[in-house]
Amino acid sequence: MADATHFGDRLDAAIREKKSVAVVGIDPTLAMLPPELARRAEEGQHGLYAALSDFCLGIVTAVSDLVPAVKPNIAFFEAFGMHGLSVYKSVCLTAADLGLVVIGDVKRGDIGSTAAAYAQGLLDAPKVHLRDLSNQSPERFQDLVGVLLGPHDALTLNPYMGSDSVQPFIDRGKPAGKGFFILVKTSNPSSKELQDLPLASGRTVAEHVAGLVSGWGADDIGDSGLSSVGAVVGATHPDELARYRELMPAAPFLVPGYGAQGGSAAGVVPAFHQDGTGAVVNASRSILQAWKNDGGGDDWQGAARRAAIAMNGDLREALSTAGKWGL
Repeated sequence: MADATHFGDRLDAAIREKKSVAVVGIDPTLAMLPPELARRAEEGQHGLYAALSDFCLGIVTAVSDLVPAVKPNIAFFEAFGMHGLSVYKSVCLTAADLGLVVIGDVKRGDIGSTAAAYAQGLLDAPKVHLRDLSNQSPERFQDLVGVLLGPHDALTLNPYMGSDSVQPFIDRGKPAGKGFFILVKTSNPSSKELQDLPLASGRTVAEHVAGLVSGWGADDIGDSGLSSVGAVVGATHPDELARYRELMPAAPFLVPGYGAQGGSAAGVVPAFHQDGTGAVVNASRSILQAWKNDGGGDDWQGAARRAAIAMNGDLREALSTAGKWGL
């Protein structure tokens, strides 16, 4: 989404427009490619990257009218080298062109000077498709592809090095209407090894981070009541979601772990405000690999679309049952 309005308001508007709280994660691997694309990927490097691009852009296009946002995970693109990063950029640009909120799942977090450099690269990326560079001079081409990332409406950030690993992003992104989802209580099983440790205050480490997140976003709350600084809280911790919502009342929540990781629609209900807003729920594998259980790959885009429709229905039913569906 191109304008610089407040991120929380922009996310809220997208949720209301699509009547959906689902996010599709774009986390491609070769094993996910349907047969026709898998065959092309075996035809050398050009075929591999063409197949990767067609798959990712095909998924984004298939679900674009059904969900408010997509979340490309940069690690899965970095695994394919510079060509993979060019596909990442194309995914972000195509999603933005289709009016989707783009959440860059980059999980950056480092000391202040390094964080500032990450923020510059991730938030100030030129909005140029690589396909538009064919007529550029070699020097201009190098200038433009030096930064391959973006555009992003929001980024995921890792706060476990402290506030100076987060603040450069907020300082750079806030004037441009960018948002941030800070890792608070993640969906992976071993998160408890660090995040559940008790502190002298009586809170856990994750609850302490939740307090920091609430503070970081307290001075940037939009008309929707949502801050530009949100939190990642996993669907695999349903009994804790209400507590984190209490600690971060204005933070938009990004809730991963639904579907393949075991999180349920009923379990994520406490993440939401009473009107059914305030959070989005991510699914990746269950959408990207839907073709494996739906037609065997001949209609992989249709399968992804049907899976997204089913996810929307599942979440809507759970929220309605709890009296929280107001969209």
